[in-house]
Amino acid sequence: MEKWSRFLRVQPLKPKTIQLVFGPALVLANVPPSVRQWGPWLGMSLLAVGALFLLRVYRKRRAQRHFLERALLKGAHQAQIEPTADEPTSNTPGPDVTGQLIAMLSVKASREAAVDSLVELGEAGLPQLKQALAQETDARRLQRLAQVCVRMDTAAARQLLVEIAQTANLPARAAALRALSHFATVPADAPLFHRLIEEELQFAQHLLHGMVAAAAELCTALQYELRQCQLRLFGLLLQVYARPIILEAQRGLAHAGGHRQAEALGLLDKLIPRPLYRGLQALLDGNSLGDQVQTFDDLLGSPVPLEPIATTVVRRGLAAFSAWTISLALRQWHPQPATVAYLYPHLQTGQQLIREGAVAVLQRLPEQRPAAYDQFLTLYSAVIPLLMSTLTSTSCVSAPERVRMLKGTALFAETPENILGTIIPIMKEISFEPEQEIFVKGTLGTSLFIVCEGEVGIFNGAQQLATFHKGDFFGELALLDAEPRSATAVAQGPVVAFRLDQEDFYDVMEERSEVLHSILRVLCQRLRHQNEMAQAAH
Repeated sequence: MEKWSRFLRVQPLKPKTIQLVFGPALVLANVPPSVRQWGPWLGMSLLAVGALFLLRVYRKRRAQRHFLERALLKGAHQAQIEPTADEPTSNTPGPDVTGQLIAMLSVKASREAAVDSLVELGEAGLPQLKQALAQETDARRLQRLAQVCVRMDTAAARQLLVEIAQTANLPARAAALRALSHFATVPADAPLFHRLIEEELQFAQHLLHGMVAAAAELCTALQYELRQCQLRLFGLLLQVYARPIILEAQRGLAHAGGHRQAEALGLLDKLIPRPLYRGLQALLDGNSLGDQVQTFDDLLGSPVPLEPIATTVVRRGLAAFSAWTISLALRQWHPQPATVAYLYPHLQTGQQLIREGAVAVLQRLPEQRPAAYDQFLTLYSAVIPLLMSTLTSTSCVSAPERVRMLKGTALFAETPENILGTIIPIMKEISFEPEQEIFVKGTLGTSLFIVCEGEVGIFNGAQQLATFHKGDFFGELALLDAEPRSATAVAQGPVVAFRLDQEDFYDVMEERSEVLHSILRVLCQRLRHQNEMAQAAH
């Protein structure tokens, strides 16, 4: 693979080529004056010929580059480009090529070509695609992987999705169910989907019991997880019952309340078994938490002694919960010697929200849970010093505080913290010197800024319009509509801020529709408020 990767770049022109193209034109500089009267015309002609030559060379090399890229994407390079004597030519791609195509789904520039190539591979790529779906927990990457199966549109691709739906990886299950909605239902699969429906109801019951004893912030996060459970339930219902009715009911229940929701529940009442309907009704009707718990206990029976919800969240991790919920659960978790091993994977995760919470648990273990700490030392004594030296954050604001900062902006006020946690990786921490301009009036604005430390002054010429302090934000609408700045922002002393860029933010909105929906709701509320003020003025 490395052998051919260097050819994917356009090679620079050799000195001999440059001399061939431009040499005659350069010689004109030494031509006698008597000949120079027609020299400019000759020079222009030679330059034109040289330009055409360069264009031809460029197109040829770009065509070669595209050919090699396509060969790589299709996995054909091993078979068609200089095969060795002991390596027979084959059109079947190796696992390395399929793995690279799957990795390329995370790169925006190569995503479409990678999907096309995986679809062309067909069933040959399904084993690795299944492995990737089973192990992945990021909703965006899962959606891309599942989309490959949709594009294949084969019985084998559908069977792969059915198998993924049965795993304990709930984000993967959700992605598989969304993809399965593009396939025709298979009545023979109804029993396994019925089993998954009951499994989801039991999961909802555990969440509800956990919410009773959870602190307020964790309880709110668990409500989000409960809504994800509802979405998976509807995805399962689509595989068993009449799809048009289920979809109509789901659209009606998406409304805030009133007549549409009542009609939607009525549709479900006529279609699905009564116990299942009562469970969905308890989740969707907005009843008190105590009533919801009682309804589920009546339907499913009183649960066996359950582990604390914080332990469940930490144990299952990203395979069942969002990073925000895990970070909150870690801070409320009381590990025991038998459960302290659940901490280790969270210390190694790439999710900053989770890693910071895991480090906080490890730091307080010696004092608050000495027996659990002794057990952790027994299991991981060799890695603890390394972990503690590499996991200390140098940021002025923790990842949870970043989420709360975003929540405090008008633009994200309606967005759940669980979703805002996915924006943390694209928040860039930047520093400014005293009197340094952050942006200038009239320049194109494409970034939101949140002050982490220091003060920022907003000026129109010499007039100071406003001052922003820690936690304040400015430039939020630049995320949605790039327009020239109407004022200049200047650091009033040393400033540390977070910058959120439009291009990165658009990538998040493209694949996390909840962010877009929340922002549209805020903008609609602003527009409605302005209309009301205008009417009142008249």
